[in-house]
Amino acid sequence: MIRPVLITVFCMIYSAFGINIDLFEDTPRRDLTFIELADYDGFTAEQHYVTTEDGYILGLFRIPLNEKCTTSKGTILFMHGLYLSSDDCLVPGPGKAHCYIYSDQCYDVWAANVRGNFYGRNHTTLNPDKDSAFWDFDIDEMATRDLPAIIDYVLMESNETQLTYVGHSQAVTILLILCSKKPEYNANIKVGFGISPTAWLDNSRFIVIQLQGVLSQTFPNSILRKEILKRGGIVQEPAKFICSVSGISYPICSGVYFALLGYNQFQITKDVLPVVLGHAPSGTSVKNFLRWGQIHNNGFREYDHGTIKNLIIYGSRTPPEYDLSKVTMPWLFAGSHNDYVANVTDINLLMTKLPNSSLCVLSDTTFGHLDFLFGKDIPNYITPILLSYLDTGKYVCP
Repeated sequence: MIRPVLITVFCMIYSAFGINIDLFEDTPRRDLTFIELADYDGFTAEQHYVTTEDGYILGLFRIPLNEKCTTSKGTILFMHGLYLSSDDCLVPGPGKAHCYIYSDQCYDVWAANVRGNFYGRNHTTLNPDKDSAFWDFDIDEMATRDLPAIIDYVLMESNETQLTYVGHSQAVTILLILCSKKPEYNANIKVGFGISPTAWLDNSRFIVIQLQGVLSQTFPNSILRKEILKRGGIVQEPAKFICSVSGISYPICSGVYFALLGYNQFQITKDVLPVVLGHAPSGTSVKNFLRWGQIHNNGFREYDHGTIKNLIIYGSRTPPEYDLSKVTMPWLFAGSHNDYVANVTDINLLMTKLPNSSLCVLSDTTFGHLDFLFGKDIPNYITPILLSYLDTGKYVCP
């Protein structure tokens, strides 16, 4: 109902000012699920489910070995960032999207989801639409409960002892936490490819993170245990309409929906833009939303429960930093000076805490936070870094 009303209202307003507008035809790829999207694009995909130790049921997808490949080069696990989903690695389409490129190169490709997003709204006992306890989580539960369950399942199904991890933004954060708290998982990761990685956010220019920092100290638990930025919610539906109006879609949609993240309109092209809007945002909890405000304020530290509970839980007034000296697995990071979320200065600070890491700062200074997922030059600037490393043990920073 929202979309027809918006179309009528916007067309009336623009007509009143003498502006003629035409609507783009909706792309059939915009509202497809992971399985449907892969099938539409000519790939085979499987749906799997992983149940965590605390009962969350997570959707997990596999693009099995391409039939043109005689043998597998190994297993790659793609993990999405904050508010997003596994669909990110398909959205730009064949030849451009992460998961399709890795599949074309004869890798066994998996794409995971964390609790609370579009594919993670299931539980063995809790109803996400009725039980507030379902939404009592943040990155710490994703790291210590979701991710180990996913890694264990993928390695078992693929009959491997190691996998390559491709993570965007928050996905880097949760693997860092996992390997810090459960160091045995370092041995399961051949290499982590962190695109637009987030840990410290001291220099983030993203205004929402700064707002989260202000709000993170003010909300009671009853508010924290709620869903936010749900797929198909009040943010996504108006955005779908605005971005479908040919006369205003590119300047307004790119300016409002993406620009604050660091965005180049020539990277996320006009054919991909409406598909992005069908799959992002994909939901999380208010608690996790505000957790990033804590990280902005406090640095890369454990959850801040407040002074009294911190004294009880941690034995100190403030939560401790994560011990990243235990993260011994190799990391390749890719960053950009145009990324308003993952600032290069903050990435360099992260690297000083890690025993085994390297950073490629892209020579193309137009790449923004979401361009690492949806930009047209992913096959020119991003995926070659990882593929070269996996083939030769070396890479050239483009």
